[in-house]
Amino acid sequence: MLCRSSQKCVRRLAPFCFQSFAPRLRWALQAWLLAALTSAAFAQTLARPGWNGSGFNADPWWNHAVFYEVRTGSYPTSSQGLEFKAVTAKLDALQSLGIDALILPMPALPVQAQAVQAQLGSIAGPSLPGAGLDDFDELMRQASSRSIRVLLTFPDARITSALSPVARFWLSRGVSGFLVVRQPGASAQDEQSAVQVLRAIANSAVGGRIVISDFDPNANGSSAPSLPTTRDENGGGADRSGKPAGAQLQVDSRMGQLELPGAASLRFVLAQSLLQPNLLLDTHPLATRGNSPDPYSTLAKAMAAIALTTHAAALIDADESLALQADAQPAVPADATLADWYRKLAALHHGNATLRYGSVTTIDEDGQNALVWAIRPASASALAPPIVVVCNLSSSQVQLSLTAAMKGLNLHGSFLRPLLRSYEAMGAQNLDAVTIPAFGVFIGELRR
Repeated sequence: MLCRSSQKCVRRLAPFCFQSFAPRLRWALQAWLLAALTSAAFAQTLARPGWNGSGFNADPWWNHAVFYEVRTGSYPTSSQGLEFKAVTAKLDALQSLGIDALILPMPALPVQAQAVQAQLGSIAGPSLPGAGLDDFDELMRQASSRSIRVLLTFPDARITSALSPVARFWLSRGVSGFLVVRQPGASAQDEQSAVQVLRAIANSAVGGRIVISDFDPNANGSSAPSLPTTRDENGGGADRSGKPAGAQLQVDSRMGQLELPGAASLRFVLAQSLLQPNLLLDTHPLATRGNSPDPYSTLAKAMAAIALTTHAAALIDADESLALQADAQPAVPADATLADWYRKLAALHHGNATLRYGSVTTIDEDGQNALVWAIRPASASALAPPIVVVCNLSSSQVQLSLTAAMKGLNLHGSFLRPLLRSYEAMGAQNLDAVTIPAFGVFIGELRR
């Protein structure tokens, strides 16, 4: 307790103290608010870490994302590279398609980045004029406003003096990560070394930046890479020294390398890919197939179902002409149908917990050239039943009895309630007689 004389002194000095410290307090408060707003805006511009969801899901954003890749040569370019204005104009179409992230070819660096320009080497082409960089920044802003992240493809997976400065430059422009592509002449060790360097740089940036690399089925002499010994804070593997061990996601292109995709060959590759959870299945066929007709065109919807329902993250290729097209109208009416199919698959991919967290088991129906898999929920309930996907890869109608297969998996039910199908029909499918038209796809919940 203060004595009366002390209380009088405090009352007399209080106005002077407040007048003395008020400007400083007001300035400190303004500086704190400015810093908070600036940091929030900066994070929003860079990678939007708040996109993970409602806040109750701690999964990394990329774990269940749908990626849309624009390959070099798959879209008209100018002398400066990809036409960013044209891509920006298609962002609404990409958003309606359910895209979470856009993977673009790495543009050439601007002439303003002199410190990096001197070390370009083979990583980038001719310098980009200032207007080109402005177009890229506008693309980043427009994509951010639509909750679409942008990643860039590194065209050279080797350690060079330009690797780090180029990566840091584009991260500073707001890109959410990199896809590392191994070129002819580069070894798996070259790629892994480049991935480790990029992972370290990406980990030092805010906003959940990631690195994606090619999947090597021969790594460590097995069909799947070895499991990491520890985990780092950004959701990827790390070795015992704490250094990142590899990319958060890997692109598995084995399906697109099949000359004659059928139930037996696709099921074999799919079963192998399921051993490695963090894969993006690249189902786009090889560019050169000689004079034989392309067997993938009739299987486009089945391949889309494989990519978007079997793994947590999914990859869509721009070469399907789903949204990014040079012309205002689709080249053929089938493009709109395929785009609508992808749109529905992406909505199911994002909205169904069984697809996000369930485990996939393939079912042998090779005799009828039907690719079938069941997706078991993390915990089965009336609200989260198992899901069965049936793809008819033949040119004639098939009828399958899946009762024995479901019992073998200890899954119980008598019919499939439709979630999505690629053909016009109504009603559920009896498990004893699942009927699918030629090249049709049926996705249904297993019900009693």
